[in-house]
Amino acid sequence: MNSAPKAKDSRPTESTPLVQASQKSRLTFSIKDYTKDCSPYSFFSTIFPCVIWIPQYNWKWLQSDIIAGLAVGLTVVPQGLAYAQIASLPIQYGLYSSFMGGFIYCVFGTSKDVTLGPTAIMSLLVHTYAQGDTVQAVMLTFFCGCIQFIMGAFRLGFVMRFLSLPVVSGFTSAAAITIGFGQVKHILGVKTTSNLFVAQAIETFRNIPKSNPWDIVVGLVCILLLLLLRYGKLDTSLPGTKVQRYARYLMWILGTGRNAIIVVAAAAIAYAVHTQDVTSCKVTDCITLTGDIKEGLPPFKPPAFSEVKGNSTITTGKLLANIGSGLAIVPLMGILESIAIGKAFARKESYTLHVNQEMIAIGIANIISSFVSSYTITGSFSRTAINAQSGVKTPAGGIFTGVVVLLGLAFLTPLFSYIPKAALAAVIITAVAYMVDVATVRHLWRSKKLDLLPLVTTFLVCFWQIPYGIIAGVGVSLLMLLCPLAFPKLTSNSIVPVTGDSTAKQSVIISIESSLNFPSSEKLYDYLVSSIATSEAETISTLILDFRHVSTIDFTVAQTFKELLIQLENLEIQLIIASARENVREVLRNAIQDELLFCQDIEDSLAAAV
Repeated sequence: MNSAPKAKDSRPTESTPLVQASQKSRLTFSIKDYTKDCSPYSFFSTIFPCVIWIPQYNWKWLQSDIIAGLAVGLTVVPQGLAYAQIASLPIQYGLYSSFMGGFIYCVFGTSKDVTLGPTAIMSLLVHTYAQGDTVQAVMLTFFCGCIQFIMGAFRLGFVMRFLSLPVVSGFTSAAAITIGFGQVKHILGVKTTSNLFVAQAIETFRNIPKSNPWDIVVGLVCILLLLLLRYGKLDTSLPGTKVQRYARYLMWILGTGRNAIIVVAAAAIAYAVHTQDVTSCKVTDCITLTGDIKEGLPPFKPPAFSEVKGNSTITTGKLLANIGSGLAIVPLMGILESIAIGKAFARKESYTLHVNQEMIAIGIANIISSFVSSYTITGSFSRTAINAQSGVKTPAGGIFTGVVVLLGLAFLTPLFSYIPKAALAAVIITAVAYMVDVATVRHLWRSKKLDLLPLVTTFLVCFWQIPYGIIAGVGVSLLMLLCPLAFPKLTSNSIVPVTGDSTAKQSVIISIESSLNFPSSEKLYDYLVSSIATSEAETISTLILDFRHVSTIDFTVAQTFKELLIQLENLEIQLIIASARENVREVLRNAIQDELLFCQDIEDSLAAAV
C-alpha cells in the first residue's frame, strides 16, 4: 500500500531523462539560441549532445538501456540478415551495417528512441544503385554520409520540405510492394534474373511450376507464426495476479523477439535435418539455405574507391557514374526516413528533436560505418518502436544493441549458413506488409482529392524505376505549387455606376486573390485587358483593383502594370489600387515612376472615382 505512491511519484523523473535534459539545455541545441550563448559548454553540447544527459546517468537508466538494447538486438540480427538479401549483398553485410550506427548515434544523436541500422527501404535503394556490388555499396555509404553531414553542417534541412507527404507515401507503398513481392521467389524456391518489378513479377509467375514445396512450407509456416506472435503481444501495464503479469511479460518477450525466435528455430530444424538422411535426400537438396558466409568481425579500414574486375580496374569516377542519381536520392531518403521516425517519437515522449544535428549524426554514422563494410543505414521504425516500448532512457541503448550484433558476428556466423532463405523472406514480408500506406490515401480522398495526384504518380512510376518515381512525384507537387502562381485567382465583382444615372460612366472592380509574382504577369495582363474589352470600354471611367490579398509583388508584375497604364490612358480609363500594403505600394512606385492613385479600401476608391 505504501510503495505504490512512491513508484507513481518517481515514474515521471525516471522515464523521461532525455526530456528533462532537453528542457534544461534546449537553448544549447538551437543554432538561434547558440548565437546568444557562446560559452564553451554551449558550443561543446551543440556538437556532442551526449554531454547533456551523461552527468545525470544512473544505475536505473543503465538497467533500462540494457533491456531495451538487448530487445532491439534480438530484432536487428535477423532483420539485418534479411535486409542484406533485399540489397542483393552477402548476408553478413546486414550485420556489418547493424552495430556501428548505435555507437555513433549515442554521441551525436538528439533522440533517445531512434536506432540506426539497415532498413527495408534503404536496402531496396542500395539494391537499385549498388547492383549487388559490395565495393559500390560501401562507397555509396561513405559518400551518402558525407552529403548528409554537409547538409546538417550548413543547415540545409529545408531541402526536405520539397518531399511532400503524398510523394513519401506513394514511394513507401510502392517500395513495400516491390520489396514484399521480391521475396516471393524465395518463398517459392525459384530464381529470377530481372531487377525491374514488372519483369520480375512475370518471371516469378512463369517459374511457379518449378516451385520447391519445402521452401513453400517453411515460408508459409514462418509467416503464420510471425503474425501470431505479433498479434499475441499483451499489454504488460495491465493489472492482474503475479501469474498473469508473468504470462504477459512472456508473451511480450516472444512478440518482441519473434523474428529472432523464428529464424533461430528454422535454422535449428534445418541444421538437425541437414545432418540426417531424410528419404535418402539431404536438406540442401530440399530447403534453400543462405549458404556459407564470411566468419568473424569485419576489418576496420577505409572503403575502397576503385575495384578490380578481371584484368580491368574500375575507377572512382566510373563507380560514381554507376551510382548516378543515387548520390542525391539515397541520402535524402535516409534523412527523411530517420527524421520522420524521430519526430514521431519525440512528439509522443514530449522532447525536442533537432533536425540539423540529426543529419550530422546520421552522416557521421554512415561515414564511420563505411569503414566496417556497412551499406547505407538510417533510422528504423520497427526497431525504434521496440526501443521505446522497452523503456529506453538514453541513446546509450544503441551501444548494447551493437554489442549483441558484434557477439553474433564473432561467434554465430558459422550457424547463419543454415538459415533457410524462405525464413528470411518471411521476416521481410511480415515487416513490409504494414508499410503500405492506405490510411494516407483514405485521408486525402476525404480532405483534398487533388493531393492524390502526386501520390498516385509516385506510386505507379516507382514500379518502373524508383528514382524516376520520386522525381515524377516531386515534379507533380511543384507543378501543383506553381500553378496558383502562374494562374492567380482573379474575380470581377461588379460594374458599379459612379452616379445614380444609368447612362453615366461606370467602374469595374477586380479582386486579386493571391500574391503577384513573375509567372502570373501574362495571365494578369490578359485578364485585365479582356475584362475591359468585354465591358464596353467607352462606358468605363475607372478600373479598381482590390489588393487586399496581395502580400508581395515583384518587378516583372510591376512592369506589367506600367504597360497596362499605357493601354488605360489610350482608353481614358483611370486606374485605382485599393487596400494595397505599404511594401506593395513601394514596389509599384519605384518600378513605374508614375503617379498611381492608392486608396484605403473599395469605398474610398468609389468615392475617388466620383
